[in-house]
Formats: sequence, C-alpha cells, structure tokens
Amino acid sequence: MKKPRITIIGLGSVGTALLNVLTKSGYEVISVFNRSEIDPELIRNFPDTYFSKGLPNNENKLGELTFLTVSDDAIDSVATQLSERCTDLEDKSVVHCSGVHASKILSPFSKKGASIASFHPMKAITPKTSSFENTWFDVEGDGAAIRWLEDLADSLNAHVFEVEPKAKPLLHASAVVASNYLVVLAELVTKISALGGVPEDTALKAITPLMENTLRNVKELGVTEALTGPIARGDLKTVKQHVESLKNAPELLSLYKTLGIEAVKIAVRKNGETDSLEEIRKLLS
Repeated sequence: MKKPRITIIGLGSVGTALLNVLTKSGYEVISVFNRSEIDPELIRNFPDTYFSKGLPNNENKLGELTFLTVSDDAIDSVATQLSERCTDLEDKSVVHCSGVHASKILSPFSKKGASIASFHPMKAITPKTSSFENTWFDVEGDGAAIRWLEDLADSLNAHVFEVEPKAKPLLHASAVVASNYLVVLAELVTKISALGGVPEDTALKAITPLMENTLRNVKELGVTEALTGPIARGDLKTVKQHVESLKNAPELLSLYKTLGIEAVKIAVRKNGETDSLEEIRKLLS
C-alpha cells in the first residue's frame, strides 16, 4: 500500500515524536498545525512541511492520514471545530492517539466521509522520542483507517493489536500502572532506603538493575513465575523484620503491606497455599 501523506495537529510530546519518526521513516508529513506559536528551529528542521498556528481552514492542507495529537480533553472540541470547516473528507482518515478515548469521539469527521480510528502507543513518549521500534499500539475504529495504521506500524517495526472501545479506559489504566506507578515504586525504593541512610542516587543505581531484571523475567516467564523474594519463599521472619523496620514510617509501611498482600496472592498461585503464606497474610493484614 502506498504511504499516505501525513498531517499532524498538536505539537505536544506525541505529535513532535510522530513528526520526527515518520519523517525519518520516509513518510511525507505535508502539514503541521498547533494552537500556539511553533518553534522556528523546528520549522527550519523540516523545510518540506507546512507549519501553521491554529487549525486548518478547510481540508485542502490535510493529508490522507491526519493525527489529532492534542490533549485528551481537547479532542472533542477540536474535532467539532475542524470538521465544521471541512466539506468532503472521502478517502481521508483521522486518528487520535488518546489512551482513554475511543474513536467515536471523532464522529464529526465520519459525517464528512472520513474513516476514523484511535492509535495509542504503549510507550512513555517525550518530544525526543526517535523510534517506535517494538512499540505496541492499541487500535480500534474503521477498517480503512486501521489498515493505514497497520501498514504504518509495520514500517516502523512496531506492532498493533485491536481492542474493543470499552477496553480503552481499562487498558489505559493498566498502562498508567505499568509506566507511571513504576516511577512511584522507584520513589518508594528511595524513601525506604533513605531510612537506612542510603542516598537517593546510590539507591537508584543499585536498585534499577534489579527492577530491569525483574521486568525481563516478567516478559520471559510471566507474572507468576517472575515472583521471587521472601514472600515467594514464605520467609515469615524476613517479612516480620521488614515490618518492624518500617514501624516508624507508617505511610511506607502501609504501601509495603498493601503490595505485599498482592504478592501473597501471586505466591499462592505459584506454590500453593502454605502455613507460612497464611501467617504472612495475617501479618500484612
């Protein structure tokens, strides 16, 4: 399938990353629109792309595939405003990259003949993101738009999987846990280590390789088999010592106990119910 010409509306982290990656991958990004002034250096770096502040006045500046990469809260109003300026969007697709919204939020474009879809990257993206290799995108929407996106992902050495609209907010919540809450866990690591006088930078240098190794184990072995440590072994005395050492930091102890209870559930799946796991459950409860 011939590569579509691309339009990007919204130069946040995702929009800027798409501009960089798609151009580098041989896509013709014909136009970029942004609600605020565009960095002149960015314009100089992409001399073949038309840049403009605000929204297009009509469909003439839109490529075959338009990415609406504005904030989640702005998608509805931008879709309404832009669609009202367009007359005929046949043979065009409009896509948003929100994790929580389904493609139906783009229905104003459907009324003008466009196919619509959502295309959400399961990746922590910054404006410096230079590749989507091995990134997974959840997609849903019209077949014509999804075919464009499948081909696009394939050309970027990325992957797509189709989801039902109702799965979008749940999948996004899981992505928040996987990405944002991993940062929260790193913060928890530094706070607990600090109680023992270990500096934050030292704790992170020591612990992040362990976190990375655990993520590899989760990927290769699955959640249940990846669980190691005192709860997986049923080491009641070790867990008691942890609880005792955290008694003067009630907020940290509460988090440790809450996460520990979930670890007990995994340990039971892995090794079956044991007396030691029951005692650990009681201790953490």
